[in-house]
Amino acid sequence: MEQTSDLQTELTPDQELAYIRKIMADSRRAFAEDGKPYILWGALVAIGMTITYISALADHDFYTGYIWIGLVLIGYVNIFYYIRKKKKAETRVKSIIDRIQGAIWGACGGTIGLVIVVFMANSTVDRNWLSLLAPLLVCFIVSAILGIAYFLSGIVNDLKWLRNIGFAWWAASIVMFFWQSIHVLGLYALMMVLFQVVPGIVLNRKYRAEQSRDVLEA
Repeated sequence: MEQTSDLQTELTPDQELAYIRKIMADSRRAFAEDGKPYILWGALVAIGMTITYISALADHDFYTGYIWIGLVLIGYVNIFYYIRKKKKAETRVKSIIDRIQGAIWGACGGTIGLVIVVFMANSTVDRNWLSLLAPLLVCFIVSAILGIAYFLSGIVNDLKWLRNIGFAWWAASIVMFFWQSIHVLGLYALMMVLFQVVPGIVLNRKYRAEQSRDVLEA
């Protein structure tokens, strides 16, 4: 015990910092985001918002509230099986990066799903002022939440391009708040494709490259 204590006291602050950085780097190396949740939710939300946009342009309700509820439920079911399958296939110890990443998207994703369900369920029950503003409010609120999720996720994974997507979502949320037009719905659908589905595809390719590298090194 005394020998271990002596070794610990011999470490300088710079060495301790280097050791901590090494642990974080190893955690990032072990963590590989496959991007599938990004692609899944991006596609589902883009579909829902496109239908909402078409409904607004046609001035006809294509049961958008029920469609949104169905899409969100499909998303939750798929994510549930995705997480369950990933846990069964998991062989390594869960790193701190995994936990932080899961917490970020679990909290933000859950909040987004709750916002969508509450607003759209309200629109199917009562045509009040809230139901009329619901799609525009959802775009603004969800964009702001996605900005937080992408910014934090990019920092945790040390990916500047992923972090910068957060700024894109925040900028879009400001535009959506002040641009009081049904075309905000179309803008949001486009944002989901460009800044949710596409990043998911990039992460998935990065994940596959990491997996191939691990196989070659094994």
